[in-house]
Amino acid sequence: MTINSNDILHWEDKYRIRFINSISGYKSVHLIGTQNAQGQTNLAIFNSVVHLGASPPLIGFVMRPLTVERHTYRNILAMECFTINHVHKSFLKQAHYTSAKFADTESEFTTCHLTEERVGQFAAPFVAESKIKLGLRLKEDITVRENGTHFMIGEIVHILIDDDLAEPDGQLDLERANDVCVTGLNQYSSVSKFIKLPAAKVTEMPDFKTKERADNVVFDKDTQRYNANLLPYGTNIGAPRIEATGVSTWKNSSISSFNHTFQNKIENLKNTYKQLINEYEVNQMLYQCKLNFEPLVGQTYHLYFDTNKDEKFLSLIPPDSWRMEHVGSFKLNHEKLWEKVV
Repeated sequence: MTINSNDILHWEDKYRIRFINSISGYKSVHLIGTQNAQGQTNLAIFNSVVHLGASPPLIGFVMRPLTVERHTYRNILAMECFTINHVHKSFLKQAHYTSAKFADTESEFTTCHLTEERVGQFAAPFVAESKIKLGLRLKEDITVRENGTHFMIGEIVHILIDDDLAEPDGQLDLERANDVCVTGLNQYSSVSKFIKLPAAKVTEMPDFKTKERADNVVFDKDTQRYNANLLPYGTNIGAPRIEATGVSTWKNSSISSFNHTFQNKIENLKNTYKQLINEYEVNQMLYQCKLNFEPLVGQTYHLYFDTNKDEKFLSLIPPDSWRMEHVGSFKLNHEKLWEKVV
């Protein structure tokens, strides 16, 4: 399918968030530990940590817009330090639930049953369960004007790592650490190595036109595995010859047609399902919003965020009549289902 920017802007909010968050691929998962001036600790899961340079050693991560209270952001500005802790399979579920909206007086270390670890006088807490953890000093807080996010940059001043995770060349064995990665907001995957390539040099370029393996070697490029033992036919030179008969030709042609037909039906079902989910989420959003009147069938209503952006409300006032943030316009049909007005 082909999607343009106009399509994306008209998607339902949650669907758009999940889709765009997934489309960049696998992302690392980390817990960021902070503390306020009163000693109250905070722990939050992030999937936007990136390496910026090795000399000096800089790491950055993205903080969402400050439309609500961001304890992590506030604590970093106050104390000018934070920790980044790798997440492993052994405590993934606890790490995931640090994303819940706990009160400022509650520490995610306590509520999610994780252990604080301290290094000297460094103010931010580390996660004791993590095998790879960094302590950083805040260097820059960059506001992204386009969407109001903040790119936080820190310099590494402490590293705590298990001895067996650093390889002789400096590479870390994240598979041995049982690190996890994520697509979207909550779909986690294992980290697994399958190949280590040499540094790319123009003088040592491979000849990509030449076959790496002989024709009689059965190798699946997608999985990067030899799979002769998985195929339903012989693959060695002495295997029986495969000859197409009239029946075989008919069968192959029919199978191709069958696959094409069912693929189209599956795509139609996917599209129908997507539309159904979108319709459900739109109605759930409308029926959960603040409503001070009984809506009439066929009348157009407009959905807005309230001043604090923590609740939505329905109104007859059109968007061009005031400055409230407009979410969308909707009509109620005779089945009492809300439909988006284009």
